[in-house]
Amino acid sequence: MSKKVQIWSRTISGITHHLEVTGEIIRTFVWTVDGEEVLTKKTSDDRARLESKEHGALLVIHSGLGTPRRATYFAPGEDLAGLAGIGGVDLTPEPGSRAAAYERRVIDHPRRYALIETLGGAAGVVGGIVVAAVVAWILARISLPNIDLPLPNLPDVPDLPLPDLPSIPWPSIPWPDLPDVQVPEWVKWVASHLKYVWPVILAFVLAQGEIKRRRKHAEASAAQAEASGTSAEASRTSAEKASDDASIDASDASADRGDASADAGDASAESGQRRGL
Repeated sequence: MSKKVQIWSRTISGITHHLEVTGEIIRTFVWTVDGEEVLTKKTSDDRARLESKEHGALLVIHSGLGTPRRATYFAPGEDLAGLAGIGGVDLTPEPGSRAAAYERRVIDHPRRYALIETLGGAAGVVGGIVVAAVVAWILARISLPNIDLPLPNLPDVPDLPLPDLPSIPWPSIPWPDLPDVQVPEWVKWVASHLKYVWPVILAFVLAQGEIKRRRKHAEASAAQAEASGTSAEASRTSAEKASDDASIDASDASADRGDASADAGDASAESGQRRGL
């Protein structure tokens, strides 16, 4: 069975970065810069980090099921905190690849993506509660045998006399009467269930950040493609103009040659008439 390959590439500040990832569980990462290999790494980490002192770093993210998500480039000297997923420049996935399809789904259906990610966080919370309940139910129905362990007889420790310490007259501080503040019930509920609520909120926030990142990458790619198209159009226009100028010059030269031939013919005819006289 052939191994699946995911390719990302992008030209950043005149330097072309190319990343090729092979494999599903244990993946092989090959990073090249301007055609020269920078490093090769094998790992099963879903958030693989490729670091080079000279060329910077790459953060390659896969889903828990092994689906490729994105590859982000960080310039040399950029804060390593950015490797957590903040900042950097995303490489462009190969057209038609799984990463490209995932990026298109995020851009075309941002609400659905945010809803799926949020429900995923909620499912994780509910799944943890269900697993804990099942384990507690199983343990409650298991009868563990009573095992008497022989413990050694320890000698009695004598009581040590403690000295009487003098009492310190601490000053009495008059505290003002604070108003009786009633906390809303929903705040109490959130506070008591915070460990179940925060994964859902975190999933929603991360989904919004991913949507913004994908849109930014799509806009940058479109601007780069438009700039390349404009440059190519300008080059093509210049070439067409040069070709037209060359055609005009050739036409003028042909016309000049025709005029010269006509003048030569007239001169020959005039010379013949003179000889005839």
